[in-house]
Amino acid sequence: MTLLPAIEAYISLRRSLGAVFTTDARILRSFGRRLGDIPLDTIRSETCHAFCRGLGPPTRFWERKHETMRGFFAYLVGRSHLTASPLRQPHPRVRRTFQPYIFSPVELQRLLAATATLVSNRGPLAPLTFRSLLLVLYGAGLRPGEALRLRCCDVDLRDRLLAIWDTKFFKSRLVPIGTELTHILKLYRYERGSLPLPAADRSAFFATPTGNPITPGKLERVFTRLRRQAGLRRPPTERWQPRLHDLRHAPTHRLVPCRRQRTSYAAASSHLPGPPQCLGNPGLFNHDPRTARRGIPAL
Repeated sequence: MTLLPAIEAYISLRRSLGAVFTTDARILRSFGRRLGDIPLDTIRSETCHAFCRGLGPPTRFWERKHETMRGFFAYLVGRSHLTASPLRQPHPRVRRTFQPYIFSPVELQRLLAATATLVSNRGPLAPLTFRSLLLVLYGAGLRPGEALRLRCCDVDLRDRLLAIWDTKFFKSRLVPIGTELTHILKLYRYERGSLPLPAADRSAFFATPTGNPITPGKLERVFTRLRRQAGLRRPPTERWQPRLHDLRHAPTHRLVPCRRQRTSYAAASSHLPGPPQCLGNPGLFNHDPRTARRGIPAL
């Protein structure tokens, strides 16, 4: 057996077992392009190590490549395509030094104010769309992909719930939101009504002027532009600048829903497959349940 068919067979097997396997498939196919369609028994340990190691200082992705390659070779050994794994080096241990960027309320104000520069003739709703989207990431603690996959039918503003379907590890959950964020989403939903609904109530909630979902790449580009305009940056010595994903690391999403809200959550979750998780923060910026609710930053 040669390398390229073995890679595709392994990818098909993992996906048939329910794994998304997107990044791992990209790593394996990159390895296949680098070596070509060679016989499996000609793969050398030095070649595997050089592919995993790459250039520059060790990174977490070096670990990820090593783990992916180790699983692939274990699959080949288990099916007698190889007698032993050519990846004999021990698992690399890279020091964890990364710290997420915590946005302060003042920094969030500057980021939201920068959305006013997104207005254009082709997308007059762009400022409101991206401002509402950023507040959902910050206030509800959603991952960017989860917010972009929200459909109109997933946003229940009457019961103040967001339904998140088939997310990381194939889980679904309900996310309660506060009254301030609910008000913002009501304003956006009203304006969203002027855009097309290609799939009726299953259309994307955060949409482009054509009614289609906003792509992750588009959101990343817009966030980078807004971050620069707002002057949000780490010191030049830091490798990572503030990321879109860091918005969900604000310390406002760690509260457990209070007892009086559990009944409504149970009723609303009856349509979800299996027991959903109720996560989020009913009070958008309530850092301490013993203190009065804080309002959202002035917009």
